[in-house]
Amino acid sequence: MRIAIGGLLHETSTFSRVPTTLGDFMRTHLEGEEMLERRAGTKSALGGYIDAARDFAFEAVPTFWAATAPGGAVTAEALMTLTAKLVAGIKQAQAHGGIDGILLDFHGAMVAENADDAESYTLRAVREVVGPDMPVIVELDLHGNITPTMVRLATLCVAYDEYPHVDPYERGYECGRLMMQIVRGGVKPTPVMVNIPLLSDLTR
Repeated sequence: MRIAIGGLLHETSTFSRVPTTLGDFMRTHLEGEEMLERRAGTKSALGGYIDAARDFAFEAVPTFWAATAPGGAVTAEALMTLTAKLVAGIKQAQAHGGIDGILLDFHGAMVAENADDAESYTLRAVREVVGPDMPVIVELDLHGNITPTMVRLATLCVAYDEYPHVDPYERGYECGRLMMQIVRGGVKPTPVMVNIPLLSDLTR
């Protein structure tokens, strides 16, 4: 069982006039084996994926990961280039041993010049490569903007439980366990999006 891992993270403020560029992301990006070397043993989503791979006896196949600080809308160049790099990593994993599923580390609130729902833009590109049936599990920040399109394109969306965010690792590990149950156990999730009439106050 081989599971590709990767991610693109940005929390966008559309009120900011300062664009978030490709250079902002590339200062902290990780590619290939560097992802395993730099994130193994960390309390991050990738750390959770890596430990789940160890504990549930599957291979975590690193692709591409990039993140940057919250800021203005992501440039079209950045989203297209970063998505292309992630997809290229997935294609390479497919070509060298194949993959049984994909674990993606997203924020959920990325807005780009060419896509108000940037995570769905990337998920759509991934689906064009792997088809509709491959399990794709996405970890999200709890205050991401989850859309119907995102839910339709992902097999599962798993959000942080805690604010402050102290559980990205635990949710990443949970994603790995769920992936094992889907691929090996035949579990077939049915994702549903339900909007509740609640506006929470995070200042208290």
